[in-house]
Amino acid sequence: MHACRLIPEIVKHIFSNILFYDTVGSLVNFGDHYFQQVARRSLAALSRVCRSFKDLALDALWLKLDNLEPLFACLPRDLWTMTGDRRLRPITAADWLVFEQYASRVRILGITDSGLFGGIDAEFVYAVMGFCSQSLLVPNLRMLHCKGCPPVLHSCIRYLLGPNLIYLLLVPPTEGFWSNVMPSVLSGLSRHSPQLEVVEFVGPHAMCPRASELALCGLTHLREATLVLPSCGDLSWLSRLVSLQELRITFAGVLPPLRSQFRTSYLDKLVVCSFSLTSSGNEVAGWVVPCRQLQLVPAFPESAAAVECALRMLDKRLLFDALEHILLDVVLEPADHIDNAFTLQTFTPLMRFSGLKEISLSAFCMSLLDVDALGSIVKSWPRLECLYLGTKCFWRTPPKITFRGLVALLSACPNLRNLGLVFDATKVDSATAEKLGRGVAVSLSAVLPCLGEFSVESFLSRGPDRVAREAKWIEVLEHISHILTKKQESNTTGLETRVVTRRSTRKVARRG
Repeated sequence: MHACRLIPEIVKHIFSNILFYDTVGSLVNFGDHYFQQVARRSLAALSRVCRSFKDLALDALWLKLDNLEPLFACLPRDLWTMTGDRRLRPITAADWLVFEQYASRVRILGITDSGLFGGIDAEFVYAVMGFCSQSLLVPNLRMLHCKGCPPVLHSCIRYLLGPNLIYLLLVPPTEGFWSNVMPSVLSGLSRHSPQLEVVEFVGPHAMCPRASELALCGLTHLREATLVLPSCGDLSWLSRLVSLQELRITFAGVLPPLRSQFRTSYLDKLVVCSFSLTSSGNEVAGWVVPCRQLQLVPAFPESAAAVECALRMLDKRLLFDALEHILLDVVLEPADHIDNAFTLQTFTPLMRFSGLKEISLSAFCMSLLDVDALGSIVKSWPRLECLYLGTKCFWRTPPKITFRGLVALLSACPNLRNLGLVFDATKVDSATAEKLGRGVAVSLSAVLPCLGEFSVESFLSRGPDRVAREAKWIEVLEHISHILTKKQESNTTGLETRVVTRRSTRKVARRG
């Protein structure tokens, strides 16, 4: 055996690549069943090659489990057979040692939707729990994804909440998940898993605010939280999450909200999902939450005037000078109505934030903005790096922005790196080219000399004649590639000329 294969760090790295990469070197999705099975068979074979491989291969093999069924399957087969009086054989210490030697290697559990316990019968699970009632099923677990669990086994989740857990995802399978056993299980979360950094309580069913408070307020290392809460609940307890950096909160329902006094010094990221932007403004009426990144995701679109009013409501609540990134999106496809189209007036609540670097308003119609309005807007954001306006859908109202607006935008935002913009590309200088496609290419190359790639339309767009438009823009991209190639050849030729000139000068100097 080569000496390098005796170095544990190298072998560990090789075995990790077997687990996470397929046969052609591409990263494997956890849901890719075929490649995962191939990887597991390979690691199982490697664990039997030699003693130096055994532990490292087993660590990689058991690192991630979809559910607990493989662990239970390691127990002796006679445990699975009921006696004549319909009882299971008692589990012995020897049985438990077999279980523990593999369970201690598991770090990630429950990636897929197969349920935590797979197809294991609840009676057998409780028999195992009766033996290990004073210990944990998976003592070294770091990430737990609980996407499915029969109600009869909800109480067993407590045996997975260990001291090494840093990530917890709970998706309630039923409406009663949060109101029956789980509040008592989660009330001791800070005691069982004090190192938790990321907690996600998601799904279609809202969680009782009191249960969330008991679960989260004792976690001193909590950095990220994702919650689904009723819109009418008191959320003042969020102020006690002093280590929180990112908060994603979904308000379920449309009941009038209570005035919650949620105050924090600073969040790196805040995501608020609600019925509408107006309801978001009402739900955070008592908040003072400065953040660097803000995402507002309403379920239903509103008129441009309502959006402007909602943004003004958020001023000094979520909108502060520290804001750098803002995203407004709509869960459903926005209504293609002229009242929903943004104007200069709609942008005014955002124009005072000169520190903005990224603005994403791709779900809203921008067809009413003309060149002058766009120029006035972007002048307020000199540090802008990414801008997306109206590109998510196809709008029946044609855009008023032309190449002149694109030039004005680029002049006002020298740091711009990514741009999504709906503009009229048919109005170009016809004298620059015989064909429109080449004219567009020349114009784009003039204002964007480093342009190498662009997306014609969002995949969500369903506008008419999309195939024809894509064909036109493919032609434009071919012209741009040709123009860039000629520029590179010209630059190379110029460089060679300068080199030759310098060499000739040196020769003349030497002769002199």
